[in-house]
Amino acid sequence: MPIFYRGAGVGTYWHKNDARATGFVAHSPLVPASADRLVNHIARGTTFSPYVSLTASYAVGSSYASSGTTLPTRRHPGYVYEIQIDEAIPAGLTLIEPIRDIANAFWSPTCRTRFHHDGTPKFLLGVLDPAGHASHLTAPCVLPPAGNTITKAPVLFPELQALVWALRDSEVLVLGGIPRANVITRYDVY
Repeated sequence: MPIFYRGAGVGTYWHKNDARATGFVAHSPLVPASADRLVNHIARGTTFSPYVSLTASYAVGSSYASSGTTLPTRRHPGYVYEIQIDEAIPAGLTLIEPIRDIANAFWSPTCRTRFHHDGTPKFLLGVLDPAGHASHLTAPCVLPPAGNTITKAPVLFPELQALVWALRDSEVLVLGGIPRANVITRYDVY
């Protein structure tokens, strides 16, 4: 039986509202699902989304539990919820592999604007860890020498960012509410 996790930092919605009692629902469950909404959910953190984010990694969940409005303490811990979803997925629930869905929705051999970038190989470090490697996101592009004197920062498309972040966070998306019976436990993080 697959186990997933969801971190809730101090002060966040799922920190204030115990999913063990309510289950998980998306911020905007009635909004139609689409590839663009999936990308914006991951890359932009939009709450106008029918998706609930889960991770296959307790470490990722713990990281999110540590990044709320304030740092967690023993007295006010962050939480990592453990969610179990059986192979026989409950009715009304769809598990989404975002890497596959983004790649299938936006891939085209002639389209250079979705997954490609024009930065150095280290550009992806900036996408992966914007706080720790921000300089790679703004480093000037190397351009062909034929008279090009204009320099510019690399272009980051949200589709590439969503792919990288989905891999970084070992992310699985859920469309539909997660029943409270599937929320097995909640761990304190401080």
